[in-house]
Amino acid sequence: MLRGASLFCFVAGVIVVIAIAWAVRLSLDPRHYFFYETTDRTTWVYRPGHVAFVCAIMVAEAALVWGVFVQPRPALWFRCAIGLSILGPWALLSTSVFMHTPGYVLFHHLWVWLLVGLLMLAASASVGWHVYRRLRRAMTGAVEQPR
Repeated sequence: MLRGASLFCFVAGVIVVIAIAWAVRLSLDPRHYFFYETTDRTTWVYRPGHVAFVCAIMVAEAALVWGVFVQPRPALWFRCAIGLSILGPWALLSTSVFMHTPGYVLFHHLWVWLLVGLLMLAASASVGWHVYRRLRRAMTGAVEQPR
């Protein structure tokens, strides 16, 4: 089991690093920023502090989702519900403004909704599996052994 958990952590880490690298790449390109006039592009100044802040938020969101999947107890659907109770309102709040935002902020919007979708999918699968096991146990009359 440790190998599976280690592989999951490695793959999740690689995905986060790729997402951060993509956000930084988008932030470096002036074509991904909105300018009212084309002459404004010549006075464009790169602001690394805001990019670092958005990347730190992306890492924190990924850490929250990682924590949901790595913890062994309680049930996965319950952990997903807790994660969704935090990440869902944050996603609604953070993506409410999107007009004229830089490309890396729009990428963050996609990132956070991808994580919300992942939690929703995992919660749905876990609830389905939980209901299936309960129905199967009720139909066969089997008694589940405590763990």
